[in-house]
Amino acid sequence: MTEVFLNSFILFFITIDTIGNLPFFISLTEGANIKKKNQIALKSVIIAFFITILFAYVGKYLLDAIGVTLDSLKIAGGFILMFIAIDILFEKRKIRREKKVEAALDEKNFDEIIVFPMAIPFIAGPSTLATIILLLGNYSTNIEFQLSVILALVAALIVSLFLMIGASFTTKYIPQQILHATSRVFAFILAALATQFIIDGIKASFNI
Repeated sequence: MTEVFLNSFILFFITIDTIGNLPFFISLTEGANIKKKNQIALKSVIIAFFITILFAYVGKYLLDAIGVTLDSLKIAGGFILMFIAIDILFEKRKIRREKKVEAALDEKNFDEIIVFPMAIPFIAGPSTLATIILLLGNYSTNIEFQLSVILALVAALIVSLFLMIGASFTTKYIPQQILHATSRVFAFILAALATQFIIDGIKASFNI
């Protein structure tokens, strides 16, 4: 269970891109007092959690209904996570998020940004949703492992929450170069995990 928790936590931490979200959170909440910033962070994390869990189980039944096997899901999920890792490495994801921030700032309403773009897609984005479907599908016959995946998601969201609450301090005292370098290191780890999912899916599909 510990291994499942740790692997799931790493995946969620990377796909949520907590560190990469910090500059955008600061931009979106500029002008708000500390209490309001904390409320935005807390509410967006809670909403993202319920969206992710709902999507995971609804998505699972949908995939079962259309006859998509777990092995196919592993391969497809692995490729999705690989593209996400490439996006992070070459900062394409950052560029897209900057555009979303600019759009939100044009008509800034602190209550409105809780759901979009904070909860969706910054926290519960396509990568996070794909990850939880993949992980829960991988452990579909083991309730304890599924619980470990959900606990890992909660842990990653709590870390994300605390980092957003301390965002001003973090970005003030930690150089941007270190934050970018950290994101790239995590992206390499994500690429390795994505490759493993693809290999496992291919082996199972062809009985290798």
